[in-house]
Amino acid sequence: MNKELLVLFAKEPVCGQVKTRLGKDTGMKAASSLYDLLLRHIIKNVAFLKDYKDYDVIIYKTPGSSKVYFEKIADGIIVKDQPEGDLGKKMYAAFNQGFANDYERICIAGTDCPGISHADILKAFKLLKTGKLVLGPSDDGGYYLIGLSGSYPQLFENIAWSTKDVLSSTLKIAGSLGITCNLLSLKTDIDEMADIERYMSKYPDSKLTLAFKKVLIDFVVKVIT
Repeated sequence: MNKELLVLFAKEPVCGQVKTRLGKDTGMKAASSLYDLLLRHIIKNVAFLKDYKDYDVIIYKTPGSSKVYFEKIADGIIVKDQPEGDLGKKMYAAFNQGFANDYERICIAGTDCPGISHADILKAFKLLKTGKLVLGPSDDGGYYLIGLSGSYPQLFENIAWSTKDVLSSTLKIAGSLGITCNLLSLKTDIDEMADIERYMSKYPDSKLTLAFKKVLIDFVVKVIT
């Protein structure tokens, strides 16, 4: 068993239940299709490595999501239900479970950031060999990844989740605990149409961009007709 664990928090892309802010611009069906593409892209980039595996991976799905769906797109990866509570309680419980299973370094990442890569995960685990906390900041004020080499419940308490203050609040708490935080590169989460447009502009020839365009073109055609 590896000593390093990556936990992915994910949700089945059910129409009307995912990316609802994006859906206001694209329609809920298109939004769920876009998230399906994003989810598959991230899982492929960080969990399926052609020749080797540097860390273990577990997908923590929302309780209402189909386990069969995730088993189909992430064959061979352990799939569990997320713990109960708000996001902070869910993450803290996931860390505790991982440490209880003898992992020494654990990273939790969401499935909203198309720019996250295998290299980012490796860098996070490398930083955790000498540090206690790693964060991957997103430009909406949150973070797309948090990594720990020990249990610090305070990092998940009194945080206004899903706001622009998540990263700054977490850093403030870390400072009060005397924990130095290492930061990964700034990336963009996909929450609104403007985020999709920025990604496609930055990576015009990527497979994900081409897949996004197909969904969006199909959506426009259906609206016109």
